[in-house]
Amino acid sequence: MDKKLLRLYQLEDGYCYNSDSLFLYDFATLFLKNNTQILDIGSGSGILGLLCARDYSIQLNAIEADPLQAFLSQKNAISNKLHANVICGDFLHTSFTQKFQTIISNPPFYREGILDSKNDRIKTARNAKFLPFELLCKKVKQILHPKGHFIFCYDAKESHHIFQTLQNYGFNTETSRLVYPKIDKKATLLLVQARINTKNSLNFLPPLITHIGEKQTDNSPEVKEIYKKCNTYSIKIHSTNIILEEKYASLLTL
Repeated sequence: MDKKLLRLYQLEDGYCYNSDSLFLYDFATLFLKNNTQILDIGSGSGILGLLCARDYSIQLNAIEADPLQAFLSQKNAISNKLHANVICGDFLHTSFTQKFQTIISNPPFYREGILDSKNDRIKTARNAKFLPFELLCKKVKQILHPKGHFIFCYDAKESHHIFQTLQNYGFNTETSRLVYPKIDKKATLLLVQARINTKNSLNFLPPLITHIGEKQTDNSPEVKEIYKKCNTYSIKIHSTNIILEEKYASLLTL
């Protein structure tokens, strides 16, 4: 059965979700369960967490530092008739009163100077210096349930750093998958599922090849299925149309 269409407002002049988020969600479904507490770190417009909430009976929590994006996370939850507890704040400096069974994130993962933008909002969403992976792991370790899953994506070129850092902070990488733009190209995205201090060996899933032809529309059969499964529709709005007033500030859980 086709999934219900998820309509998502996004900033026309800000960071917008891309296929990385959809590939990460598809990977995450291998581990998602009903009746669990989920935290989406750096939710942006809410894409990852809202897909989880649409397809699973979960308690969704999301945190986003950018007030406009946090507002869109909440707005998108409401417009799609989904419940989400959205926190507008810096993840590293936010206190949580609970532990989460699943923590999911598409964090900023590019080194400084790579895909930099003059738009500060886009730069913050892309550049790893705004959420260093070491600090991300340290904080996740504190709020993840002992048997919980930490699921995220990262730049494939940083794989050695990612696996080592996870180990340094007491995580065991259990499942991983690499995403390639074409079968004869280098991997561009690393998908990871890790847990705290488990003994399981690393399971590398078959690679995800995104394209089978030269055109941007020549998606592989698996990618077509992922897009169909996610079934999202983007609605672009400009930041000047979102006014930071009390009328929506009350929607955010501070």
